[in-house]
Amino acid sequence: MKLLPTIYCLLFTLCPTFASESPSDPINNFEIEKQRRSELSLIDDRGASSKSAPTEFLPELLKSGKLISIDDALSQLDDRGVSNKSTPTEFKSELFKSGKLIYSDDFNGAINKEFWGQPKGKKIKDGILTVGPLFKSKEVAMKALKRDHHLGLEPVAHINQIPEKFVMHLRYQFAKPELTPGRPSFQIGHHMINLGIVKDGGHRVKLPDGPSFFEPESDMALNKWIDLVMEYELGKIRVVVNGKGKTYEHEKVTIINPKANGKHRFTFKGGPECEIIFDSVRIWECN
Repeated sequence: MKLLPTIYCLLFTLCPTFASESPSDPINNFEIEKQRRSELSLIDDRGASSKSAPTEFLPELLKSGKLISIDDALSQLDDRGVSNKSTPTEFKSELFKSGKLIYSDDFNGAINKEFWGQPKGKKIKDGILTVGPLFKSKEVAMKALKRDHHLGLEPVAHINQIPEKFVMHLRYQFAKPELTPGRPSFQIGHHMINLGIVKDGGHRVKLPDGPSFFEPESDMALNKWIDLVMEYELGKIRVVVNGKGKTYEHEKVTIINPKANGKHRFTFKGGPECEIIFDSVRIWECN
């Protein structure tokens, strides 16, 4: 008889417990999961790889309150919890004929300061970059920073050195119990184009002082891996999320902010009770 790994035995142990809670309340399930992390971390202590079966996704798999089959559990964990290092390095584009790979990272080493800035608030473990808040309370932050704004109470990440024409492949997610006003957000250019999660499902591309475009079929959501392919040049942007998206042409499509002094970057902001998690990134400078 083939023995099941510890993580799958744990699934069956936890299923009845989650079923006894309020299965329709994702916030409650998120809090339950937080309380159980110390128990789940025992898996790592016993030698099992968190890469092969990350436990932070268990509540979402079980939030229906019903027992799930081992096959379903395996499938969903593999799809959403395991680091996917198959992101291609071969250049492909709908907008450009050629591109030079200027940055590729699977987070198996130190933080690349050129692209990510200072490592404070960031950690790399098991091929995953996690970004959290710098401070847990306003009082502590104000005392340390000697100011009353930009206190580092939410996770913020920047990817710097963005070319004026680019193709990017990014795999990331926002780990957060629920959407909050304006958060999470992904700015393409400093306070320019915004890529956001839509409450009813899918994503929205908001142009600066311009229209918004919606893609309800992309399955972009909190606590799920987002596979993003983005291509950009002035006046045109292509956004594909989990295989769903299109190219938008508009005079307001720009990442150029006069206040940025010609330096372009991506900015991720998570809001309260959030961690921003990155699995892989590829950026090509295009002609």
